[in-house]
Amino acid sequence: MTVNRRPRKKNRKRLVFTAILFLALVLTAGTFAYTYSGYAGTKLDSAAAAEAITTCEPSAIQPPWFYILPESEYNSEILLPSAAGDNTWIPVQSPDFGEHWDKVDDLPADDGDTYVATALFGHWKHDLYNLTNHAKAEGYESVSSIKVYFRFAAAGDYTARARAAIKTHGKVFKGHVEAQHGIDFVTRSCEWTNNPVTNEAWTWEEIDALQAGVSIMGRYNGPAICTQVYVTVNYEFVETQGAVPRGNLFDITPHPDYTGDLLVKVYLTNTSDLLKAYQYLNMKLYVEGSLEAGKTPGYQILSMENGVAFFNLESGSAESYTIEIVGGSYRLISGEIDEWGEGWSIVPELYCEISQR
Repeated sequence: MTVNRRPRKKNRKRLVFTAILFLALVLTAGTFAYTYSGYAGTKLDSAAAAEAITTCEPSAIQPPWFYILPESEYNSEILLPSAAGDNTWIPVQSPDFGEHWDKVDDLPADDGDTYVATALFGHWKHDLYNLTNHAKAEGYESVSSIKVYFRFAAAGDYTARARAAIKTHGKVFKGHVEAQHGIDFVTRSCEWTNNPVTNEAWTWEEIDALQAGVSIMGRYNGPAICTQVYVTVNYEFVETQGAVPRGNLFDITPHPDYTGDLLVKVYLTNTSDLLKAYQYLNMKLYVEGSLEAGKTPGYQILSMENGVAFFNLESGSAESYTIEIVGGSYRLISGEIDEWGEGWSIVPELYCEISQR
């Protein structure tokens, strides 16, 4: 049985970077600009009206680029017994066929339908089990702890004892002793923040090689029963890729007396700074009412590779136009800002140029 569950709890660290981002936005604000070509040949009614064929201003609602800053999340993953480990020393299993690990791998617990047990008072007996592999994914940073859960009870009106057991780097370690009187099952646990052999944070290689189980002790003719064992791996996950933020970039208003067509070019001007933070950055730009909007896919890609996007506006198709980011994706170099290049930026600096077409 392979079950990987991931309860997720977010812990945003973006406030740490507020001052850095504010500076980036201030420096970037001045780079939203536009130019236009001369008005010779335009169809304006008078020279006075020909001061500009169009106006172009940065939109009031810009994409929230600060959301791209690395975000830490603390997740946990459940690993269940999947095969016998190096020790199978608990003497009894029920039902009396199959293997011990499949008597304790139920999630949720079956509370006594399957179990392992011992009735040897004064003698601890333990089983170790191999576990399901953790789910591989981009963004894993570090394991904060492992926690072994075990669910047990006595088979009558007496006290059973149990404790967690793990094996790492060839050595077996056992947790603190828990006691339960009577037949009601209880779940207890033991946590190891660091690997007990290295005294350092767990690595994913050590998690993959980990064996975990339970050690139990009953009394003569009074079994201690264990019905469930599982491990949670608690780790920090840093988001380093995803969808780019959406929003408006420029608002374009053609002169009411201009009857010609327009060519709009949007340039990405700070590629060298972006390359210090991003592995890639692709923005889908869209202009409602443009010739490109009526085609498939309807948007133009602006990236660090191509550096410019084009739109064609036909005369009279709209009184105003907005250049929007409607999608795209990114991937950061790493989840640690101090690993980015000096002078990095996560905010694209854009330049809008409009000319007669």
